[in-house]
Amino acid sequence: MTPDLPPVPSARPPFVTPDPLALSFDGFPAEGLDALARLREEPHIERYRKEKEVLQRAITEPFKRYRDDLALNWVIPNALPFETEKNVFSRILKNDFGAGGSHSHLWMSFYRPPRKRLTDLQLSHAVHPDAFRWGLYIGDYSKSLFRAARQRLAAEPGEALDLLNTLLARGYKLAFAPHVTKPEGHPEFEGELDALPEDIHRAKGIWVMRRIEREEMDALGPRLVAQAIDEQEALWPLYLFFAEAPEHLGPAGAI
Repeated sequence: MTPDLPPVPSARPPFVTPDPLALSFDGFPAEGLDALARLREEPHIERYRKEKEVLQRAITEPFKRYRDDLALNWVIPNALPFETEKNVFSRILKNDFGAGGSHSHLWMSFYRPPRKRLTDLQLSHAVHPDAFRWGLYIGDYSKSLFRAARQRLAAEPGEALDLLNTLLARGYKLAFAPHVTKPEGHPEFEGELDALPEDIHRAKGIWVMRRIEREEMDALGPRLVAQAIDEQEALWPLYLFFAEAPEHLGPAGAI
């Protein structure tokens, strides 16, 4: 077994949450989403520098409050072994060896120490200029954990299909790619699956994602946190399916 493999959370839905939720997040201001839209049109460091102040005020700071609300209302009450502060957020500027590119979205994910964000199974949350997105991701950066999860998909296709189809019926999409970066440019699967995609065994990254459009995100406002907890409940059975894979498959699953 890999020495740094974290414990699988013992919590199960329905999750324990305060009633009412204790909230500090009150939505993403329009000026922040508009700044992300401009960054999408001009994904370069010069535009980022012009938008940096508004992005900090109207995207990063609200997103931190969203994160804090999830920690207070979901992570702590359910004793989830997640990192909630250190390195949970991505960067808008790309790590592109000085080329000066930038992303037009900001994302965060919960992960289990001693792993890092990119080396554990991720429950992700992302704000885009025109949408908000929740998802579950596992990739080859997590090495033995990913290989065990991919192996379990092949070994238990019936249970895997039941879990995936439940999420697809909720509006999630399945994507995978032969690399660990982005699923763009590769098929997305939605609706009911009769069988697992034939080439999923070649995947280096597997994504299950659901997005809501900006209008719905704006309408939810602070209730985006409550919706996020609902989405974590929906994703949880698949999360456990992947997280428990090394133990479930035995030593072969942890190679």
